[in-house]
Amino acid sequence: MKVTKKTISLILIAVMLASCFVVSGLSASAASGTLAKYYATNPNGQVGVKKTIKIDGDASDWSEDMKIAQGGAWDIANHWNGGHENCVLDTTGLFAAWDDNNLYIGWQMVNTTDTWADREGDGSLSDGGRVLDVPLIVCLSVDSKNPCMTGKTTGGDNIWGQKVGGVSFNGTHVDHMFYMSGKPGLGEPAMFSPADSSGNIDYKNSKSCALFKSLGIEYKMAETNICKEIWGLNGSNKPDDVYDDGADWVDFKTYNKGKRPHKTSYDSFYEMKIPLSAIGISASQLTSKGIGAMVIATRGESGIDCIPFDATAMLDNALKKYSKDSSTSMEKEDADVITVPLARVGKSSGGGSVTPSTEPEPATQPTTATETATTTEPPTETQTQTETVTETEPATKSRFEIGDVDRDGRISIKDATEIQKQLAKLVVFDEEQEYLADYNEDGFVNVKDATAIQRKLANLA
Repeated sequence: MKVTKKTISLILIAVMLASCFVVSGLSASAASGTLAKYYATNPNGQVGVKKTIKIDGDASDWSEDMKIAQGGAWDIANHWNGGHENCVLDTTGLFAAWDDNNLYIGWQMVNTTDTWADREGDGSLSDGGRVLDVPLIVCLSVDSKNPCMTGKTTGGDNIWGQKVGGVSFNGTHVDHMFYMSGKPGLGEPAMFSPADSSGNIDYKNSKSCALFKSLGIEYKMAETNICKEIWGLNGSNKPDDVYDDGADWVDFKTYNKGKRPHKTSYDSFYEMKIPLSAIGISASQLTSKGIGAMVIATRGESGIDCIPFDATAMLDNALKKYSKDSSTSMEKEDADVITVPLARVGKSSGGGSVTPSTEPEPATQPTTATETATTTEPPTETQTQTETVTETEPATKSRFEIGDVDRDGRISIKDATEIQKQLAKLVVFDEEQEYLADYNEDGFVNVKDATAIQRKLANLA
């Protein structure tokens, strides 16, 4: 019995370790597979550009070199369940820029209904083919030391009054969420930040809930498409096609075999200006540390699409029925847990935390040095390839136990997973996490630490 338990445990460890060698960059990864080649996070290493953008509803300031994430068209739940609904909440591009005072975020949404529906733009179903008055959410990760947001208030309700669904994050850090209407000028758009250590927000706390107008945040929409190509699923009978390069992908910008050619005048490009002072960061910190960004499109109750694309969050209930209308998808009301990494702005990777720009910069002093090295060791039962290691000095102390990388007060499989994600460069550790991740205390953070935690949990250590 003991031998059997050990063998099974070793197999489980081997399977889990394999997950740390994740391909990132030109392909976004998801729990059930790697997304098709038409998806990309920080394509070609792009992290946005330094440029001042005028927020005027004219997208001519934006260009392809600012693209930090690429999504697919017609890859939302409507495609497989409820196609009669207009698909204007379809995100295909995320863009970023900055200057000395502001961060600029842009996102492209498309409405390819005209290529398959009987009406041009399918206008009669959704306000002339435009985005409705539904929440759009920009998510930022500015300082990894801040609590990750839960998407809820301190009272347990979803932000902005959604009665069901909601959005949260697991393994992906977000410390600012910007809620706004798909119709610029409507409602009271606001920036939300954590009000407590759990990551909940409080409407009565001005630091947790602040209106755009009080912070100098602006956003506008242009009826256009700035992308050179609009790759998307033309014909598909299953959501898993988002993982298949060989599925019926077409460039809707040039596709002419449908009901009619696509008119980009039915597409919507949003541009947004966020003063750096509103998120507590300077331009130099943005370019030296980098921040994360994502956009989530909702139908008022739940996320329906996001960029970077998270198929496991946005398509997990695509084929199930919406409680209020069996002819459309449950994705409109389910709870969405985002797990994919955010796109990077300013720098592809870095320290992940910054000193708020409203406070003096700390004096330069010796810190724990981290550098990436590559070592090759003879293969073991669970290791058959070169591993990435991070050298660290055990100078930093912590109130948390060594191995408690996520600092939740206990050592669990989540801590081993965090190490694997850091080695795959999907997350960035701060100095304390580097210290906590060196579980075997050999001066390096590498796959051996993840293995040691897994063996301990399997009672093999």
